[in-house]
Amino acid sequence: MAKSLFSPEERPQGMSELSWAEHPELVRFYSQHRSRPEDLYPSERRFLPWLARQATSVLDTGCAAGGFIHIWRFYHPNVEYTGIDISSALIETARRLHPNELFFRANVSEVTGLPDRYASVVQALSWLHWDLDYVKAITQLWRLADRYLFMDVRLSARRNFNLRCRQKLAFVGPWDGESMTPYLILGWPPFARLLLGLKPRTILGYGYWGKPAETVVGVDEEICFAVFVLEKIGIGANSRIPTVCVDLPLAWPAALSGNVHLIPGSELKALVPLE
Repeated sequence: MAKSLFSPEERPQGMSELSWAEHPELVRFYSQHRSRPEDLYPSERRFLPWLARQATSVLDTGCAAGGFIHIWRFYHPNVEYTGIDISSALIETARRLHPNELFFRANVSEVTGLPDRYASVVQALSWLHWDLDYVKAITQLWRLADRYLFMDVRLSARRNFNLRCRQKLAFVGPWDGESMTPYLILGWPPFARLLLGLKPRTILGYGYWGKPAETVVGVDEEICFAVFVLEKIGIGANSRIPTVCVDLPLAWPAALSGNVHLIPGSELKALVPLE
């Protein structure tokens, strides 16, 4: 049985309501995909090789079937890997496919069984746009990161508020006509403010315009597929104005420019050399 970070008494309310997390379509897809460097999206590839060269450990939240262990170890063979996912079906699959690795079933927003600064890199890819409680999740991810938080979101240029859409669960086979997840498109200014509220040392970002998948319902515009890397201030170090360098089709919000040391996005290649 997949190990859980919760006792029955501690299991967060609402976990049983996420029935889509146990959908067999997810197991079918993640058992076959997202396990090779060539499976990385361009936004992920912009940072992961660079992060892997610096990482000693990675906590992969929303790890699905654990395929990213192969990607991280392609770039850093000795990196320590831990996976967390809310889906018991996916965690059972991950433990079967990778019997020598450590996997936990947990709701990241609620997990208390791991210490602060658990891993040098905390990864949160391809699931925050499904999490209605994403603010709480990001706060928890930040707690668990020792040096870097590596995450992706969907952003809107038109709105200062979030747009809640839905996504059909149909990655491998046809849609069953009812199974759907949330699909969040975040307003850029409030999300940038959320990042600053974490008080990072550095905010790096990369992204591009694109159309959501055909399975997404409720949006008729291009959105920004964006990945961010937040660097944490070291233990005992003095806080300072964060450095921001985001190579995005969205400008850093003017109302927040006085709170950061802003570097042009074109300089990202100097801070994070391309692979």
